[in-house]
This record gives sequence, structure tokens and C-alpha cells, in this order.
Amino acid sequence: MIPVRRSLYVLHVLCYYRVLSLLPPHPARTLLVVLQWLMPSSWFGPRLDEGERLRAALEALGPIFIKFGQLLATRRDLLPPEWTLTLARLQDQVAPFPADAARARIEAELGQPIEQVFARFDAEPMASASIAQVHSAALPDGTEVVIKIRRPGLERTVRQDLAVMAFGARWLERLWDDARYLRPQRVVEDYRHIILAELDLSSEAHNSETMRRHFLFSPLLFIPPIHMQYTTPRMLVMDRINGIPVNDIERIRAAGIDPRALAERGVEIFFAQVFRHNFFHADMHPGNIFVNPEHPHSPQYMAVDCAIAGRLGRDDLHLLGRMVLAVMRKDYAGLVDVIVRAGWSTGPVDRHHFEMAVRGILEPLVSQPLDQLEFGPLVMRLFDTARSFHIEAPVQYILLMKTIVHIEGLGRSIYPALDIWSTGRPLLEAWLMEEYGPAATLRKLQDRAPEWAARLPDMPDLLRDALENLRTLPAQQREQEARLATAQLRHRRKVVGGVAAVALLAVPLATSGAASVIAAIAGGLLLAWALRR
Repeated sequence: MIPVRRSLYVLHVLCYYRVLSLLPPHPARTLLVVLQWLMPSSWFGPRLDEGERLRAALEALGPIFIKFGQLLATRRDLLPPEWTLTLARLQDQVAPFPADAARARIEAELGQPIEQVFARFDAEPMASASIAQVHSAALPDGTEVVIKIRRPGLERTVRQDLAVMAFGARWLERLWDDARYLRPQRVVEDYRHIILAELDLSSEAHNSETMRRHFLFSPLLFIPPIHMQYTTPRMLVMDRINGIPVNDIERIRAAGIDPRALAERGVEIFFAQVFRHNFFHADMHPGNIFVNPEHPHSPQYMAVDCAIAGRLGRDDLHLLGRMVLAVMRKDYAGLVDVIVRAGWSTGPVDRHHFEMAVRGILEPLVSQPLDQLEFGPLVMRLFDTARSFHIEAPVQYILLMKTIVHIEGLGRSIYPALDIWSTGRPLLEAWLMEEYGPAATLRKLQDRAPEWAARLPDMPDLLRDALENLRTLPAQQREQEARLATAQLRHRRKVVGGVAAVALLAVPLATSGAASVIAAIAGGLLLAWALRR
């Protein structure tokens, strides 16, 4: 059910910032723009660039639309680059809710007074965002922790806004034929899964614990422990960290940390998460990433807020490996073949022109120094090109692309000459060798050997049955085609006979005498013939 009041408010904001004027060319666009200008709110809207108007509208609509805009900022495959750059500046900071409300919600989740669980509780929030706000506290044993508590009434607001977004996406696809290539309903559905997952803080806790186990003894990344006994879908308690924000370059240098080593370790973490563990932090913006000042000679990252995590299926991971291998070998035809066979196309694909477009993007980059090659923009250009050929990657690849952009952006802000390709290539080659090399093939054969040995005695019978099926297949196909032709003939006979019968039965209504009697009899016979089995 569409929330009417919320929908009207959304329409008011869209008209105030003249967002309807940003719609792509369509016969209905003129009518919508005229209706927009008939709304008095559009007369007083600010004069801004297109991307700024969209960003301001999303900020005015509130936290859920802001987070949707942050997701759209990663969709260079859907929106113009100047829009995505503007949307990337959206800030997910909102006013905190009252301390009394926070205390009441925490005690409701604990089932007991705060003083019985925590030795100290700070009512003043450390941070406040669209989903939750964070308070510092201490356990009775002196462990410093933070309490993340979900905002009150949030789930109802989220579901209302999702309903409005879904309604708008449906009408966009109805009014604009080419919207099927952008799939607005698919984008909103992907966002629905992401935002509902963020609402469940226990899911974030499990993601954090999984990632923590992967890097438990690693010098690369530290994930603070979660206190699961105090964690619920609406509250999360974890150890407090004392790190340097990753975008505070001056403090990082003052701590004696080598910027180049720190940036390269960020790349190592990304490739380890994706290819070794197949579980990656998909929201690695500066607000969630810190640097441990205690290990200046062995830089270590510290990550929080694992609500959005990505995982590729085994087939997707192997597909990604084959794509990377094709790029490394400069096998553009092979790269196109892998993409087309992946089943991502939403329409017919001109393979020859697609291959030429991919070659046009990649070949000029071969001669560039690797430290000048920006990997993130390259990936986004490939996604842009694929979209123009009616190819759209699944959402898990979109999360992966978003993570690549964040990793490279963070790395180059720390060390501008970061060479993400040279740093990641040895890791990729090692993974490809583990997955496709001789040792991997031997391991797979060893794993399947017991199953094959068990089936070996049945192989002659299975082979005989398969050959028998192949021998009788043409006869079965002919029989099926004959049944289909017979069914079609009966259907046509019923249609033609029925129409003729109705026409003949209508004759007595217009004529009289023997002709009408004959026509009625003939019509009745035709109708009986048409309806017989």
C-alpha cells in the first residue's frame, strides 16, 4: 500500500528542486515538467546544477533517501559521471535522538537497568547517523565498549520510503521504454535488501565476527570483538578502538606510519577479502576505516560497521577470475565471450562492436605507467560501455565495484602514486594458480575420486541407457511434433467452425423461409463439429 502523505511530500520536494526535469527524453516528460511548473513549490526552488539538485532533493527527503543516493553514487553504469560525483558528497549525518530515549531503548533490549550491565554509560552520543547512534560505555571489568542503538520508529519509515521508491520505479518503467535497460525496479529492490540488512544489527555483528576470524592473527586488519551476549537486532555492543581516521593524513604521518606501505596494505586487504576469503567489507568509506597507531612500522587498518558485506558465489568468483585473466592476457575477445556467456544481457548484444569498444578502452592504457593507471575509473568505464550494449552486472558485482572505488580512493589519498595493479597482480596470479593450476586440478580429481569410484560399476548400464535414449529421441521428437500439430489443428478448427457457425446461426435473424432453416441446421452442425473433442 502506498503511503499517501509521504508520497505527496516526496512529490513536493521533487517539484521544489525540479527533479522531474532531469528525466530522460520521453513523450510524457513534457507533461510531467508542465505539471511540475504548475506546483507553486517549483517557483521558489534554488538555481543549481543538475547533480546538485538531485543531491539536495535526496538530503531534504531524509536519511533513507540519502543512503539510496550514496548507493546511486556508485552506479556509474546507470547515471552520468557528473551526477555520481555530486552524489558521492552526500553526508549520512543526522541530529541525535534524546539521551533519555536512547537509555530507554538500551534498557529495553537488555531487559534490565543499564547500571546492572555497564560500569559507565555516556549519555552524550559519540556519533549519530541515519540508522543508529553510538554511545560509549565500560563493562564492569573495565573494558571500554561502544553501544550502537537503532533509531526509534526507523523500520516503519524505511518501509514507507521503500514503498514510495518502488511505486516511482514501476511508473518510470511504464512511461519510459528504455528504462528496462536501467531496471529502476531492480535498483530499488537491490537497495531494499541492503537497507533492511543494515537495520538488523545482529546481522552486522555476525558479519563483523566472520571478518574478524578471517584476520584474527593478521597484521593487515583488526576488527574489534563483538559482545554477542548484549547484541540484538536493535542493539550492538563492541570493543572501542582508538585509531586514527584514515583520511587524517597529517596524524598518520605524525605517527611515523609510511604512507606507501599503508596504501599498499589496503590493496592487499581487498584482494585477500575477495579472493582468499570470499567475504568483503562493502562499505569502506573513511568513516568506517581507521589506522592503528600502535604499529607504525607494520601499518594495520581497523574497520567497523560491517553491515554491508559482499560475497560472490563460486561461479561468480570463477567468472571474475576468468575476466581478470583475460585482461591480464590482453585477450579482449575472450573477455567479451566471458561477459556474454555470463547471462548479464538484457537485450541482443553486438559482440563485434562490443569487443571493439572494450579494446578501445583497454589498449590505450597498456602504454601508460602503472602508477598512473587508475583501476577504479577503468572498471567504471567498462561498466558504462557494457550498459550501452544492454549488459548489466548483478548486484554483488556492483558492491565489488563500489569497494574497489573506495579502496583506490583511500589508497591514493594516502599515497598518490599508489599502483593498485602491480600490488594486486601477484595476489591475483597466486589465486588463479591455486584455482586453475596443476595442483588445483589434482586436488579436484582427488576430491571427486571416491564418488567416481563408487559410480564406476554402474557406468556400463548408464552408458547403455544414454545410448538407448539417444536412439529413441528422434521418434519421441516426431511424436511430440505430431501431437502439437494435432492440437493446433483442433484449435484452428474450433475457431473457424465456431465463427462460421455463429455467422450461419445469425442468418435466421435476418431472413425467413427455407434458407433460414437450412442455415440454422448447417450452423448447428458446424458448431457441433467445432466443439467435438
